[in-house]
Order: sequence, then C-alpha cells, then structure tokens
Amino acid sequence: MPIDGNGPTCSSKSVSTPVRLFPIERTSQFSTIGVAARRHEFVSDHNPPMTSAGTAIDPWPLLRNSGSGRERRVLRLVVHGRSGGVVPDCFIALADAVQQRRGASVQLEVLTSADQPPRPESSTWLIPLLLWPGAHARIDLPAIRQRLQSAGAVVTMLPFLGAWPLWWDAVELVLHRLHVSDAVLVHHPLRSGVADRFLVSLASRLDLPLVPFDCWPSHRRQHPQATPLPLTLAPNRMTDALREAGGLPPLLEHPLTYQALIDLLAALP
Repeated sequence: MPIDGNGPTCSSKSVSTPVRLFPIERTSQFSTIGVAARRHEFVSDHNPPMTSAGTAIDPWPLLRNSGSGRERRVLRLVVHGRSGGVVPDCFIALADAVQQRRGASVQLEVLTSADQPPRPESSTWLIPLLLWPGAHARIDLPAIRQRLQSAGAVVTMLPFLGAWPLWWDAVELVLHRLHVSDAVLVHHPLRSGVADRFLVSLASRLDLPLVPFDCWPSHRRQHPQATPLPLTLAPNRMTDALREAGGLPPLLEHPLTYQALIDLLAALP
C-alpha cells in the first residue's frame, strides 16, 4: 500500500493468513524519534537532537548492548485486528515500511485471526502493538511467546507499545500541533484493574479527560464542544462511531505518530 505525505488511510482487509512480509532493500528516511524532545526546546545527554536515520539517537541502547551478533532480528508484530481476522491496511503498510528500513523480515500476528504466520527461522523480537496492559498483553502475549519457543523459535518479547515513553512523546506532539481544544481521550470500557489504572496515569500525563466509550454520549451532551481522541491504533467500531461525532482518526492515521512508530521499530537491533 503506498504511503503519501498525509499518512496511510486505514481501510481493512480480510486475510486467511496474517501477512508475512519478506526483506526489501533498505532505504534512508527522515526519523522522528528526537522530535518530541525538541518540543520543550531542551537537549540533554539522554535526549540529544536528531536529524536523520544516520544521526539518530538510539532508543534501544540496552537491547543493543545485550544483543549478540550483527544480524537484525525478525520482527513479529502482534496486533488486535478486527473481527474475523480482518487486518487494517495501516498495519500492513506499517510492516512493509519497517521492513524496507530494516532489511529484515517483519511478520504480523493478528489476535482476532485463528491463522498464524510461520514460525520465524531467525531470532525474533515479539512486539505487542497494544496501548495498555489489558488481558491481551498480560495473558495472550506470554502464550504466543510460549507457543513460538515450544516450536523451537528464539523469541524475546518487548513491553507493550503503551509502555514506550517515546511513543507517547509522539502522541503529545500530535496533540500540540493539531491545536485541538477540549480533546477527550476515549477508550474501550475496561474492568477495574491494571489497565484501568494505567489509563488514569496516561490521562494525567497527557493532561486530558478520560472517558470510556459507553459514557461518551452523556459526556458529549454535557460538553458539546468536546473532540474525541480514540485511544486506538487502527480503525474499529469505536472509531467508526466517533468519526460521525467529529472525532479524530486513530493514531496510525496521524502522519507523525505513524512515522514515529516506524522509526522506533526500525531502530531495533
């Protein structure tokens, strides 16, 4: 899927087997990893400026120091998907773009699909593209890692995407540049627990109100000027409904957050 200057548009495709992409020649591309550091107009030893992929700061110094060998690992991106195993196009475009940058295989494993991509033949980063520590992150991901390891794969699982500070730096930058007044973080309803507490902490960091989707209609009646920002990477039923209310698109339809995620994934050893 081509990527234009406005970022990908996330339509969806149903696939019988989650997409497995193969190495493509590596390209050089502008990187956004250091952009969020500059929005506060300071530079430190831990957050130096960056101008291109060639001079980028390393967001994964500990992973790189602990790695063995120079060969880049396979990336296995775990995404939620839509019902029936439907894969939003933005995930496919993301995997393709990361693969081009890394010159190493990128796979998608879709939680809503019964099909699974082949066992990776090389050492692999298992990466949950999930925004909070819900049941998928706490239960499904360890089970996927165990399945791959039992099949003989060498797998190292990274924390879920929502635990990456540089990712939320990019989201904050988007909010700053959009100049949206009365933005509200809207999320799928959650049981009280770890994920619920995580979202309260996130709302405090972003300094925005937090509203579960089932409470959004009543919130909108009390705050008619509110603009919903769905806490989701790709389109789903919630974002479909919020678009009708003038809501912002999902996070991977914003060029800055889309590019920031490409940069973070491409920088992995």
